[in-house]
Amino acid sequence: MYGWRGRIGLIIPADNAVMEPEFHRLVPEGVSAHSARLKKCPRPEMPIEALELVKTFNETKVNLIAYMCAASSFVMGPKGNAELCDKLSEITDGLPCVTATTAMVDGLKAVGAKRVAVLSPHPPEIAEKLKEYLEESGFDIPCLVGLGLDIPAINNTSPGDIYRYVRAMDLSQADAIFIAATNFRAIDVIEAIEADFGLPVVSSNQVVMWTALRKLGVADKPHGFGRLWDYE
Repeated sequence: MYGWRGRIGLIIPADNAVMEPEFHRLVPEGVSAHSARLKKCPRPEMPIEALELVKTFNETKVNLIAYMCAASSFVMGPKGNAELCDKLSEITDGLPCVTATTAMVDGLKAVGAKRVAVLSPHPPEIAEKLKEYLEESGFDIPCLVGLGLDIPAINNTSPGDIYRYVRAMDLSQADAIFIAATNFRAIDVIEAIEADFGLPVVSSNQVVMWTALRKLGVADKPHGFGRLWDYE
């Protein structure tokens, strides 16, 4: 039986080509991840569609729901994000639910971050919404870079490109780095960035898996994907 330690139900955008490959590299033995894809639609409509799509996981018998479109949850602010989690949980008879946004905050708090440098592939106006969310959650944002990439370009950005984007940032006032978006291929350069710049790195897919495993009570720590795994 797949998922004998736990099954994760993933709600993902139709245009995301990165999240599943990264997630399956992070998932430990005995845990399985099962995807349901949202239709291609404007990001603000995705949480509404998710409330219907999540019902499919009542048949899959998953143990946890993960809503994997970060931008459509952080633009709603902390209150809206929490309400989305509550609704998804209610529809699935009380299953625990995490969004990429909820996990982001939990992971940054776990590494002790207070001043976060943020790299976002989104347009500047969306990156600014992410900054506002983080500030409302208690973090200072001394450096914010919004790359303004479209979806195909985000999917196709290489880990080496992400490393170079981070290297170009002003990290002098930061005590942690957050690399946003579940379709941004970051996990392969997390350890190189941490080693070269001396700061803990949290990325969207990495931190959702970290959060999900803790909610499932699975203690495995994947190697090679950053300091976050040293924290509970």
